Amino acid sequence: MLRMNKFLFKIAVFFFKLFALVCLLIGGTLFLNYNHPTDYPAAIKGKYERLDSLRNTTKVIIAGGSSSSYSIDGKLVQQTLKVPAVNTSLAMSLGSLFHLNLTRDYIHDGDVVLYIPEYEFYYGKEVGDDFLYTTALYYPQMIKDFEVDQQITAAKNMIRLPIDFFSGFLFNLLKGNKGTSLQYNRTSYNYIGDNISLIAEDVSKVKREDVNRYQKLPSKIVSKRFLNFLINFNQFCLKRGAKLVISFPPIEASQFDYRFLEAVEKVQKETGIPFLDSPMKSIFTADLFYDSSYHLNGKGRRMRTKQLVETLNEEWK
Repeated sequence: MLRMNKFLFKIAVFFFKLFALVCLLIGGTLFLNYNHPTDYPAAIKGKYERLDSLRNTTKVIIAGGSSSSYSIDGKLVQQTLKVPAVNTSLAMSLGSLFHLNLTRDYIHDGDVVLYIPEYEFYYGKEVGDDFLYTTALYYPQMIKDFEVDQQITAAKNMIRLPIDFFSGFLFNLLKGNKGTSLQYNRTSYNYIGDNISLIAEDVSKVKREDVNRYQKLPSKIVSKRFLNFLINFNQFCLKRGAKLVISFPPIEASQFDYRFLEAVEKVQKETGIPFLDSPMKSIFTADLFYDSSYHLNGKGRRMRTKQLVETLNEEWK
């Protein structure tokens, strides 16, 4: 009996130590990441704060992936429309569900929610990838805007991601890494939520390619979950007295495929959500993109924003 008690005691001590180690791992990661001054994912905190400051104000909310964070001048949008703007866009990797759920608690009567999904979202990618869960280590409050399956995935990755973080942290510490470029840095975001790191960059690192984004898709079937989510979110906006509209991301000419138009038409028809302009107006030449066929350089950003605000101005009237 005594031996059994000693054995059970050792087991209890082992699990206590394991639990303490897990708590230390997760707690240490949150401590090092929360409100980090420069790490890119920490930029999400500023977007929430901007939304919260405009909670009871009529506004334009811009949502999408990095094609919207880099390629829109939010200051010009609000100056033209004479209402505040907030650009909640950060990265495609956050997934379309989070892109819009992020805005849900802050939508006010009279708001316009401008959603600009990259074309890949028409065919899936709703739930996001590891970047979504890594970003939550920088701002845990965002988990409230996860779908149930995303919250479950976050829980499953609660140990793996902190281990990955500390591995990278120690590697960079030993290597003497001085950090990332301004482009992928929290400080590259202004108070509206725009990434302004490329506004003075008129060079291009993008070349025309033989294989386009449609051809790279793992599935060519329009996502039912994407459709249903948009339908439900549109109903939510209407109940709040707000308006959801969809537009198109800027895309380098060789990466556009006319078969994208079939998906756009299907989503437009089945959701009833207004679409602004035409995908054809958002096709730009390679020299207007910086490092991705979705990231406009400074010159491209100015051209695209001018075109967008003209369309929004008409819509707002």
